[in-house]
Amino acid sequence: MEVNENTEFTWKRRPSEIRGYERAMYATTDNGDYIRVDYNIDEKIVRIYAEVNEDKGASYYAVINKGRVTIEKNSNGRSTRVSERLSERAKEFSTLPNKDVLKLISGNYGISKSAPSRGNSKKERLQVERQEVKRKYFKPDENPYTESDNSAGQVSGKAGIIDLFDILTGFVIAGLFFFIGQYDLMAAGAASVIWGMLLGVFDILLREREPVFTKIFFFLIAGSVIYFYGYLYF
Repeated sequence: MEVNENTEFTWKRRPSEIRGYERAMYATTDNGDYIRVDYNIDEKIVRIYAEVNEDKGASYYAVINKGRVTIEKNSNGRSTRVSERLSERAKEFSTLPNKDVLKLISGNYGISKSAPSRGNSKKERLQVERQEVKRKYFKPDENPYTESDNSAGQVSGKAGIIDLFDILTGFVIAGLFFFIGQYDLMAAGAASVIWGMLLGVFDILLREREPVFTKIFFFLIAGSVIYFYGYLYF
């Protein structure tokens, strides 16, 4: 949890549930407003959201894609007063403890392009990230938010080069157990199942991202099939 020096509210982090975004930061301000920023650094897209307490919880949000505002909507699906309401909260949004996200916002709505100075070390920030991810997957999270935008494609749990490396590593591990066990299919199958379970742990706790279930299910299912085949026929 990030504490800002000039304000009393705190920013919290979590993986984003909204399509097209990887992570989110959210906070409840001193006057009761709920503000949130979802972002995807690689795609250079950011979503600024505010629920205004004095408007009986009415919401306003904008999507900024590569530095340009592409969407502005309020609770009624219109653009009325969105710019006004977000600009009024520029000071609060400017306290985001992430300089890369502030750069994505690109000064829109009067929000600062530079992050405030903080005394947190890199190690402490990593610990914060891990705590938020753990809470996301192992404990109920407050302020659940499930609204989705159609402004970008789904990126959560998206496979990449690291996932290809995981798959190749799994093949090597299964092969080693197969030959070390003198062509034991049961050993190879058990190794595949264990590797599949470990991949989920690696993604969530070490890489701090949504798990790629395709590779996980592949090793769980393939390993189970190999194990029972070896049990029944060898």
